[in-house]
Amino acid sequence: MTLAEKCGQVLTFTWRGAYLTPSGIEQVTKLHAGGLCLEPYALETCKNLYWGRSQVDPNFKKPKDWFDIAHTYFDDRSFGVSVTPKELTVALNKLQEIAMKRPAGIPLHVTIDMEGDFKNDYAAGHVVQFPPPMGMTAIGDLDLAYKVANTLGKQMALIGITQFYHPVCDVNINPLNPEIGVRSFGDDPKVCAKFIEATVRGYQDAGIVATVKHFAGRGDSATDAHDVLDVCRGDLKRMREVELVTFQAGINAGAKALMTAHTIYPAFDKEFPATLSSKILTDLLRGEMGFKGVVVSDAIGMAAILKKWPLPQACAMAIKAGVDTILLKADDESRSQCFFGIKGAVERGELSEERLTDACRRLLCMKYDQGLFEKAGKMDPAKTDAHVWSKEVQALSWEVAHKALLVVRDDKKLLPVGKDKKVLVIEQCIPYSFLGKDLYSHPHMFCEQMAKHSINLILDDTAFHSGEEEVEEALKLAKKADLVVMTNYYARIEKRGNNQHLVKALKAAGHTVIVVTNFPYRKGTTTEADAVICNFSGSPDSIRVAADLVFGAVKPYPSTKMPIDLTAEKNLPDQAPAAAPKKPAKTAGEKMGNVWGGKC
Repeated sequence: MTLAEKCGQVLTFTWRGAYLTPSGIEQVTKLHAGGLCLEPYALETCKNLYWGRSQVDPNFKKPKDWFDIAHTYFDDRSFGVSVTPKELTVALNKLQEIAMKRPAGIPLHVTIDMEGDFKNDYAAGHVVQFPPPMGMTAIGDLDLAYKVANTLGKQMALIGITQFYHPVCDVNINPLNPEIGVRSFGDDPKVCAKFIEATVRGYQDAGIVATVKHFAGRGDSATDAHDVLDVCRGDLKRMREVELVTFQAGINAGAKALMTAHTIYPAFDKEFPATLSSKILTDLLRGEMGFKGVVVSDAIGMAAILKKWPLPQACAMAIKAGVDTILLKADDESRSQCFFGIKGAVERGELSEERLTDACRRLLCMKYDQGLFEKAGKMDPAKTDAHVWSKEVQALSWEVAHKALLVVRDDKKLLPVGKDKKVLVIEQCIPYSFLGKDLYSHPHMFCEQMAKHSINLILDDTAFHSGEEEVEEALKLAKKADLVVMTNYYARIEKRGNNQHLVKALKAAGHTVIVVTNFPYRKGTTTEADAVICNFSGSPDSIRVAADLVFGAVKPYPSTKMPIDLTAEKNLPDQAPAAAPKKPAKTAGEKMGNVWGGKC
């Protein structure tokens, strides 16, 4: 491999949309991309910002051999397309064919986030989604956890996806953690470790590389790494008894990849975050913990990194510290800068070519072990559809969604709701980027399912965080109903919050309120609601089966338990907004949420 080919091999670029553009092709051909991270829910564009920030380094000095690639200047006035598994398989086959025709003949690793809840980066075409880790822990069945991981892995592998950025190994010991939440298996490291082991085996037995993340743990954080560089204050003893336990379990289970956290861990390195720390990635991870697989950076353009280190410099620093592949998201205009940032660091002697070669070797071994040199670009679209639509897969999705249901409280014995009751149903519009944009996955799944049980309903919706006019409308409509059933989901990319304030307003007006939420912490369950159902997930089957539970068509499984200790949360302040924003969300885009939120 040439130096240029090595520099490209350690870069994992994002491919959005569902069709090939010049920019999508040239990041593979001209920049020698080693892999692609899929976000087929979104629009192919380079006019977006990552969490509101440009990733271009304005001070970058172009070398003599500088070149750029094509760019796509679509505007985000639309939200992408609904691509079927069959169509996505065909597109990935084409990209792999392009990759294999490069001089080095190296296939792409193709990655995606499919964690469950609002962390599924492919939700179209009736692709089956499952509850997130915390929902699986609530069910408490390790064999089922393996089966879910294996089923999801097979589903994605048939499409041509080779790697999941999952399972999350963060132990969520901070109830106010805005970033992890139900993405974690819980707050008990020993329980988390068992489910992580089952999940790793399930993925990798399906032919998917499992990626344990975010090393060395972000469960104790009170911030989001997309916004700030956090410091994990746990001492060495706490780190070894909590954070590292789950990662060691993943490593011992044979996880072939690991993702770093943009967090400083003073117990190991007081200066650099894990992504840029050789003390953490080389000495601790490889030396002490014995990890031999591929190290992936979390999205390098997060503010935790970008506010201090320009993107091209950060890429070179991460490789030097021990990262084997850099994940770049929503960074289209900076892709060439990152490529030349690594190449220039080698040429100046700041990064040894030996370290770069070592990173490439690990990536190539991972691809070879998966058989990609033989099968990349040769996936059968017909088999993809057959698996996704199989009765067994669809039945498993519904079974798991049902088993994850938990009645958090119902002191007034409001459940099940009788069909003689006039019910105001208020449904949050889930951010459009999380939806499949079809009749299986759309903005009004909850209302649709409620109407299957009763027509004695008033149907209403709000933005994810309802505006002032929407609150006023809900209060007016509630006067015509016997009770209110509403969703109060939590999604970390929705910085305005969720609908806690609407629950408070309805209760202050004297109404009876039943809440359905994905989030077992107070942001979801609230302290005011009369009854609360937690389904742990905003995915289609979880939403629909919760509506079934409201009317008693299904009953909760007695074996399902709250997977976290909520006693610590009781003494913490309520994080809900004091009031609704003055300006209501009026447009479809505002109601659906920001598609460019960034979700790694």
